[in-house]
Amino acid sequence: MRKYEAPVVMANEEMSEGVYAASGTVENAIGCDSIYMQGTYQAPDYSDWAGVTRGYKQQFGCLGCPAFTADACGLTTHYVESGNASSYDVDNGKRKPSWEAKGYGPNDPVTDWNM
Repeated sequence: MRKYEAPVVMANEEMSEGVYAASGTVENAIGCDSIYMQGTYQAPDYSDWAGVTRGYKQQFGCLGCPAFTADACGLTTHYVESGNASSYDVDNGKRKPSWEAKGYGPNDPVTDWNM
């Protein structure tokens, strides 16, 4: 989910070194801030529990993340469609599910329903 920068090769007749090509990501590129979701979209699971304890990740998925949409991560759909609009920068550091922002782990039993 980082913005790719293609490598550039430049010729310099005064140097005797080999060719170096570096590629990488832009340091401040838009991306997922969740350490648990790691850029992988997951919809909430509202199916029947059948008496089984669920963790926050299974129950709520990406719910509460500023990039959450009903069927995809906005960073992989809307952000790209917008031409990488700078308006997405306002959520830097906050792009994570609400349960993670509140300090819950992915497998902690759900006790807080205010997501």
